[in-house]
Amino acid sequence: MRYRELKCNLSKEIAEDFTNFLDILQTEGYYEILFDSYQPKKENEGILRENTTINVYLSENDLEKELKIYIFLKTQGKDFFIESRIVETKEFEEAYKEFYKPFVIGKKFVVIPTWEKDSQQAKNLLETFPNSLPLYMNPGLAFGTGHHETTQLMLSQMTKILKPNMKVLDIGTGSGILSIGAALLEASFILAIDIDPNAIKATQYNWSENHFSNKINFLLKEGSFDHPEIYKYNYDLVLANITYAVISQNIKQIAEISSKIFLFSGIILEKKQEFLELLSKHIEGELSYFDELNEWIILEWKRK
Repeated sequence: MRYRELKCNLSKEIAEDFTNFLDILQTEGYYEILFDSYQPKKENEGILRENTTINVYLSENDLEKELKIYIFLKTQGKDFFIESRIVETKEFEEAYKEFYKPFVIGKKFVVIPTWEKDSQQAKNLLETFPNSLPLYMNPGLAFGTGHHETTQLMLSQMTKILKPNMKVLDIGTGSGILSIGAALLEASFILAIDIDPNAIKATQYNWSENHFSNKINFLLKEGSFDHPEIYKYNYDLVLANITYAVISQNIKQIAEISSKIFLFSGIILEKKQEFLELLSKHIEGELSYFDELNEWIILEWKRK
C-alpha cells in the first residue's frame, strides 16, 4: 500500500490549531518532528519556536484532503511550506525512526525505542544510570516520543509524587508513555484513554514491550472526556498532557473526576495565570508544584 506524505513546515504558533484540524480531517496519521528540540532558541525568538515540521499521511489519491490542508495553512496568515511525495507502507510506518534514539529523562527513566533494545547506545545509557528504569517505546503515529518538553516535565514530576499502589488516570495517553512510566513506578491501577485509534494501537503495542515488577490492572479505552469508564473510579493521580484549549473546553467534566492530585502539562507559560484562574473556578484546591522548560509548563493541582 502507498500513502501521500505531506512534509509541512509551519509556524509553531499555529501548530496546535493545525493538529486539531488534522484530527477533524481524519488523516491516516501525522507526527511532529521533535528531534531538534534541544537546540537553543534563536535570538529574539518568541515564546514558541518559530517553526516546526509536521509530517502528515493521507491515502495515495486523496488530493481533496491535501487541498484542504493547503487552504487551512494559507488562511492562517503565516509562512509555510509543503513538500508532497508518495511513500510505501514501510516508509509511512518507520519514517520517524531515523530521528528517534535512546535518551535519558530526569534521574529515573531511560527511554529506548523498541528497535534499539540491544543497541550499544541503549546499553551504555543503562550502565551509566544503573538505578534508572528502561522505558521501551515505539510511538508510531501517536503523540508521545518523550522528546517533547511537556512529556519530560510530566515523567520527571511523576517520579517525585507517584507511590506504589496508586491509582492513575492518563487522559490523552498518546503513545502510552506516561501510563508505562506510571506502571514502572508501581502504580496498581491505570486507566488510559485517547480519542485517536492510532494512539490506542500504539499504547497496546508499547505496553506489551515493557516489563513491570508488580501486577497492574491496566485498562485502555478509546474515547474522550465523556467516556463513562472515567467516572467509575477514584484516583490518586490524574495525568493530563493535553493542550490548554482542550482542557478549557472540558474543564467541567475534568472537575467531575474523583482524584486527589491533577498533573497538567501541554500548556505554554503565557497561559499560566489564565489556567490557574480556570482551575480555581472549577476545582477547589491549590497549586502545589510548578515548573517550566523552554516556555512549556507543568502544574500540580491538589484538590481540597
